[in-house]
Amino acid sequence: MIKPTRMSFEPAASDADSISLDAGGLPYQSVPLWGAVVAFVGEFKYPLETLQNFCERFEAEVVAEVQDNPTLLVVGKNAPAIASTVAPNRCSEAALLNLIKVVPTSFTAFVDQLIAQGFDITYRANEGDGFQTTFQWSTELSDVPAALLAYAQQSEVVQDLMAAATHHYSDRQLAKVSADFTCLNPQDPQGGWYRFLEADEFAWNMDAVCDRTIVSGLSLLKTMQACVGDIAVLAIHDQALATSVEAVHLVGG
Repeated sequence: MIKPTRMSFEPAASDADSISLDAGGLPYQSVPLWGAVVAFVGEFKYPLETLQNFCERFEAEVVAEVQDNPTLLVVGKNAPAIASTVAPNRCSEAALLNLIKVVPTSFTAFVDQLIAQGFDITYRANEGDGFQTTFQWSTELSDVPAALLAYAQQSEVVQDLMAAATHHYSDRQLAKVSADFTCLNPQDPQGGWYRFLEADEFAWNMDAVCDRTIVSGLSLLKTMQACVGDIAVLAIHDQALATSVEAVHLVGG
């Protein structure tokens, strides 16, 4: 679970960065997914296996047939007519993934509000005491990946994380580094290795969760894209391995 246990990179967004909210308090729709028995009928935008895996992450059981007594029915396009008694709850694919209904005026303010209301933004592979935060940084770089990389190379937070990592490379190990990774600081191979991720790949591995209410990672991704346009995801690891122990992800646009 990623928790806000460290100081922000920069001061949080000001109160002037207002957010347009619906009657529920936040711009998303809640679906009773935790512990549900879920069935899918019809045609969907995302592969069925992807949607099933998403449900199983929240302790939901996915069944193959509507006759298997589902408690939640996800209805796609061209679905056959099904009696209302088959499942007590129904939703669309978009509602299942909690896609936003209102675009906030400021994405950083939106995430800060999620944190303030007790949401943990979870990266599924995280096993340690991580952190979540937002930051704003003025730069003359118009290329988002280049701007994120430039920020990472001067960030004290990133430097401290990499310095605290227990793994250190020998010369023989450096000769075998994967071509997928690049040294964050060419003068210091112990200072971290980075690679850029596809945004969709990252989104499926993180969500915001609070008291069994879910804002899916896909929803956060699309909210950010709606607010800032094109985005980039920079993954920084203490080793040149996707499975390294220490890692920090910067997402920006």
